[in-house]
Amino acid sequence: MITLENEYLTIQFKKLGAELTKIYSKETKLNYLWNGDATFWKRHAPILFPIVGKLKGNTYKINGEFYELPQHGFARDLEFSIVNKTTSKITFELTYSKETLINYPFKFTLQVSYELKKNQVLVNYKVINVDDTTIFFSIGAHPAFNCPLVKGTSFNDYYLEFEKAEKPTQLFLNPQTGFRNNISKTINLEKQIDLSYDLFKNDALMFEGIESKKVSLKSKKHNHGIHLHIPNWRYLAFWTKKTNTPFICFEPWMGIADNENTDQVYSTKEGIQELSVNKTYENEYRFEVF
Repeated sequence: MITLENEYLTIQFKKLGAELTKIYSKETKLNYLWNGDATFWKRHAPILFPIVGKLKGNTYKINGEFYELPQHGFARDLEFSIVNKTTSKITFELTYSKETLINYPFKFTLQVSYELKKNQVLVNYKVINVDDTTIFFSIGAHPAFNCPLVKGTSFNDYYLEFEKAEKPTQLFLNPQTGFRNNISKTINLEKQIDLSYDLFKNDALMFEGIESKKVSLKSKKHNHGIHLHIPNWRYLAFWTKKTNTPFICFEPWMGIADNENTDQVYSTKEGIQELSVNKTYENEYRFEVF
């Protein structure tokens, strides 16, 4: 494991997937990030690239040719290199290879940086087009937080809190297939969603058009939790498994799973970013623990 540390936090990573694996607060003596217990879910905070969600038939079409990608792409399962490390910041890098070109016919560099600032972890994603043509991709985050966070509390003691009352579009997955169905509706959300496993009986809660730039995990039983700052993301999802799973995922996305009726043309998939030659795409979010 690779470690960064300041007077407030200790965080750890692994090169596989450039994945954050631990957020420990020296002030609260709490571990905030899910521990990756494979009994429930083996990951901690995977990076979703070059797609978010599932492709119908795990295939897509570019210039008349079909390619295959697994759910959420391949970045989370590949080894990154470390291109820079200081006492407070680390930058990982993944670049295209003969292997990635088989399933994703674009030349890219993906850089993921983590930086400590007091009780916050800043996460930056940078996609660089090193091809001689426009490239297409989507990207997203999938961090899981311990919930319950404090011993003696339960999942139902926690809630999600938005900065403001929201009126987003809610999108829905077919739980049998993992693809989006044709149902979407504008809903009136209060600032607070009380957590229960019943919320996730049909898979993730998915919203488009959330205006709040800060979403928090809080408890009715204590004063500890997490603020997730999300300045510029198209979608926001929340996920856990249906019953007795001790974590909750906060997922800012720039892409989304295919609709059941998709035509499999990658460049028209919702949320896909188009990046011109020699251009760079950048996005970020940050955790703040308390």
